[in-house]
Amino acid sequence: MSGQMETPGGSSSGGARHDIHEAVEKLPRIGWGESFRFRCHSGLSCWTSCCKNPNLFLTPYDVLRLKNRLGVKSFEFLASHTVTGLDEYIGLPVVLMKMGADGSCPYVSAGGCSVYSDRPTACRIYPLGQGASSGANGKPGERMFFKVEEEHCLGWKEDKQWRLEEWVLDQGANEYNAHNEIMARLAFHPSLGEPGALDERKAGMIHLAFYDLDRFRQFVFDTSFLQKFAIEPETVENIRNNDGDLLKFAVRWVEFSVLGIPVIEPVS
Repeated sequence: MSGQMETPGGSSSGGARHDIHEAVEKLPRIGWGESFRFRCHSGLSCWTSCCKNPNLFLTPYDVLRLKNRLGVKSFEFLASHTVTGLDEYIGLPVVLMKMGADGSCPYVSAGGCSVYSDRPTACRIYPLGQGASSGANGKPGERMFFKVEEEHCLGWKEDKQWRLEEWVLDQGANEYNAHNEIMARLAFHPSLGEPGALDERKAGMIHLAFYDLDRFRQFVFDTSFLQKFAIEPETVENIRNNDGDLLKFAVRWVEFSVLGIPVIEPVS
């Protein structure tokens, strides 16, 4: 397996990330049509214990949902609630949730998650993890799921049975994964996804376009961008107010500006 792993844990340092990569390889896999038993509820003594994760990686779509839920701009959310770095193992910018002094997520309370309907991908899919193998020609291959049976989690001892596809649907993970799959195209591109593949300028452009959407929108609309590039009028209108469409456009921009793929035409 290679490429960026979407796991419930991790580290911004390359060595720790490599350790996680190897640990994930040893976890039991679960496939479509297969079942597992799990139920999480406030009656369990481990309630919210899983919300103490010092290395909660956020996807660009996670950041989009959380900053909108909190009613703040992307740059405000990133500055106040996250830690950003360049992952030495995969060679791409990464964003992690900034935890509280006690190691807990800032959005956990006695009643559970205060941003539950907009919780990040890793929280959404837990107690499973997911990742993607590299397919042919460096493209994303099979999406795989695995069981994260941590000792503190008592939900595994409950009698509620789920098929994998039922769990993914019930947790609202399909919408998140649809956006995450778009990002996976870049993680598996032969020009990216390895140490040293990006210079500081390109890494900054990827971070701006994917994670700092409000500043990326300013970059598009408050500069000469639209005079320099022939963007479809419908796309211009869509990305003006729709963050989801803007994130999709950000992928196009990175493909063009960082990878040199001709998906955007300069004005002649």
